[in-house]
Amino acid sequence: MKVTKTLAAGLVSLSILATTAACGGSDEGPADGEMQVMMFPGVAYRLPVMVAQEKGFFDDADVKIDIIAQPNNLQGIQAIEATKSQAGMMSATTFAQGVQAGSDVKMFCGGIRYAQSAIIATADSELPSVDDGATPEEVLKALDGKKVGAQTPAGSGFQMLLEAAFDEAGVKDITWVNVGGSNSVTQASLQNGDVDAAQASPPGTQTLEENGVSKTLIYMPEHTSIYRDLYGSGWVGPTKWLDDNPETAKSFCDATAKALDYIADEANHDEVRAIFMKDTGVNDETVADAVLATYVDYSADVPVDVLEASFAKYEELGITKPEPALDATELVDTVGR
Repeated sequence: MKVTKTLAAGLVSLSILATTAACGGSDEGPADGEMQVMMFPGVAYRLPVMVAQEKGFFDDADVKIDIIAQPNNLQGIQAIEATKSQAGMMSATTFAQGVQAGSDVKMFCGGIRYAQSAIIATADSELPSVDDGATPEEVLKALDGKKVGAQTPAGSGFQMLLEAAFDEAGVKDITWVNVGGSNSVTQASLQNGDVDAAQASPPGTQTLEENGVSKTLIYMPEHTSIYRDLYGSGWVGPTKWLDDNPETAKSFCDATAKALDYIADEANHDEVRAIFMKDTGVNDETVADAVLATYVDYSADVPVDVLEASFAKYEELGITKPEPALDATELVDTVGR
């Protein structure tokens, strides 16, 4: 498939990397019971952490966290290393590629069961959508020969997974454009005609649609086997830090698990919605409620068997290489759960 790389995206990435690295953790690392957690601003996966922070679950577990913004347009494990963080939410594809590239990291706490990716287009686009009655194959094939915005750079595991879903549908002629994970950039790219469609994730998918900016063409986990059968994302940290700080890692995971239970309790819905809206900047309760419904796909447990099957599929798809071999039983630090 064709690939488009933009100088502007590279310059933004380098600029943010330099700024973030400058304010990252020290070479000595955090004190006992403390950790730096790297997360993208405004994304849905932050909610369990924010709820745990707001409700004192981290305090109860004797762990203190410092939240730092993840550099945009930079693969997650590179960002962990650049910011000297102890935890970051990584897609399983990014995790696998990072390990094979030599990064000494492990997944120690679960996150999202599926990669919650959707393909969206402008609200007035003539592209077919599943919601309008088109089949998943018709939706994907309609994008043959089009420009599609991906949230990560071409060649990254997350982008290659998306490409594999198109390949499975027989779609080979896509020009990939890295638009990053920002709602505003995705919106501008669609409205300016820089891309014909774009990848989006909660809360961006719901926000842009509710605001009349876009329509969802297809939600990938619901309609493609590649997304439905493979693991989404989990919390990843440096192996040395995990080995030296098992109790802190466990406390972080226990607190986020408690937060997920709190989110799932309907009695807490209004409070959770308020925390979500404050953190993400979403100002529409309908959008917030739509995103909150997606937390059924979250769990603090890491399904090692699903991760192992995902690694095997990544090798089959060419996302990872046969060597060095990826063994989920060795790459999941069970002290977290």
